Amino acid sequence: MRGLSLDVGGTLIVPAEPVEDVYRRLGEPFGVGAVDFRVEAPGLTQSGDGRPFWREVVRRSTGCADLDYFEQLYAHYARPEAWTVRPGARELLDAWRYSAIVSNWDTRLRQLLWDLGLDAGVILISGELGVEKPDRRIFMKVCHHLGLEPGDVTHVGDSLRDDVEGARAAGFKALHWGTDVSSFAELGAMLSAC
Repeated sequence: MRGLSLDVGGTLIVPAEPVEDVYRRLGEPFGVGAVDFRVEAPGLTQSGDGRPFWREVVRRSTGCADLDYFEQLYAHYARPEAWTVRPGARELLDAWRYSAIVSNWDTRLRQLLWDLGLDAGVILISGELGVEKPDRRIFMKVCHHLGLEPGDVTHVGDSLRDDVEGARAAGFKALHWGTDVSSFAELGAMLSAC
């Protein structure tokens, strides 16, 4: 195994505080009380800056469609202080020659990764590409940019559907964050043993 691709949210980074708490705290002046993220937003993708997608997520999860509230949340999650980088993530990315970051995220991600000190040889963002995981095309772009065949790349992510099933369908090896691997120290040891 020569190449490594990593998901972002839930894998490389996690929210610095519970998302429900942020939605409630910022939503209090707008009458937001309960927050329910179990609601579905079928058919929406994070294309471009993701605003239509996130406006609908906020509306469905809080019942509030106020644009000022939405813009406060949107700006909050573009700031590096809203996120925590998992221990060892930077070091692993720095050490791994053929690495890619591939994420279903909007166009705010590139600057956010820069601000968080996270870099890889390749950064592929669905909002820029117009294609999301688990679509095999986004994984094939990883191979193209790394100059590797699918069987030479391991993808690590926290979504069984988007990351594990999507990567395996594209011919990648795949590890589920939280089940197959739960730290970057453990992932580094696994990759070194391959």
